[in-house]
Amino acid sequence: MAALNIEKLVKQYGDVQVVRGLDLKVDEGEMVALLGPSGCGKSTTLRMVAGFVEPTAGQITLGTRDITHLPAHARDTAMVFQSYALFPHMSVAANVGFGLEMRKMPKAQRDARIKTALEMVRLGHLADRLPKQLSGGQQQRVALARALAVNPSILLLDEPLSNLDAKLRAEVQHEIRALQQRLGLTTLIVTHDQEEALIMSDKMVVMEGGVIRQKGTPTELYDQPADTFVAGFIGRCNLITGQRRSAGEFYAQSGAVFACDPTSTGDTLALRPEHITLGAPIDGAPQGKVTRVTYLGAQTEYGIDYAGTSLVVITPSGGQGAQMGQQVGLIWNATRAKLLPHVH
Repeated sequence: MAALNIEKLVKQYGDVQVVRGLDLKVDEGEMVALLGPSGCGKSTTLRMVAGFVEPTAGQITLGTRDITHLPAHARDTAMVFQSYALFPHMSVAANVGFGLEMRKMPKAQRDARIKTALEMVRLGHLADRLPKQLSGGQQQRVALARALAVNPSILLLDEPLSNLDAKLRAEVQHEIRALQQRLGLTTLIVTHDQEEALIMSDKMVVMEGGVIRQKGTPTELYDQPADTFVAGFIGRCNLITGQRRSAGEFYAQSGAVFACDPTSTGDTLALRPEHITLGAPIDGAPQGKVTRVTYLGAQTEYGIDYAGTSLVVITPSGGQGAQMGQQVGLIWNATRAKLLPHVH
């Protein structure tokens, strides 16, 4: 494995800069997730690392090697595509060994490498099957085995789980993460799914408009978002515009008053739905009216009208719960309510 270092990376098509001066480091053995909305530049960045897209400017270093302008086959990278890109007429074993064959590896050594790669993803017993005889999750693991078989310095994953149903996606997320940690694989994954990034990565990089909005651990990005874009993109968040009147006090445009973190500054209040507790109304304390109740199994989501400001509150299901039209007290720790700069 090797560390990846990206410096001042730019990709421009005509007058449009898709990636604008991006700096990023992926440490050896680390899994980093690039995420953001469609068109943010994350997939273009991954493809520049893989060698499928030529950078307009900047440098890409893998270990001690400058790979910026090397052809894809000379970079010592391996990529798992969203479509898996398996050859339908080849067996599982032949698919896994394709890259090794292209590298002119002797058959005995190639067969041993194929066997090891399939055992890593628990598909050794399906080596002779064709891709059409496999489930979606099994096909995904074949694509992963093919990437692992070449012993790459870095593994690149381009939304590899987007074609799986929700239950299977959750299972494979944990499988890939466990395998990556066990092997110490340096890995860069692109995803639009923020929950997937939270589950699988050591660090997350949120992109928008070709630049990095924020990078850090999943905990840092969730609990300490840099701005309203990151807060709204990572998880659910109540984003309330208004004005800070004094330290620890924020007035929404509707007139609702929020106790907030006195050390934070900005023109928008960010408060996660799970950080609000519903209780009995208390005179002089915040209270609102239940406008919506949505049962989600383990959790229940409430819509609350608090003095003209709409809030989303998420609580564990069970017990009596609040009812439509009920007046409820609203309780939150002020340190959980952060003021953030608004990003358009």
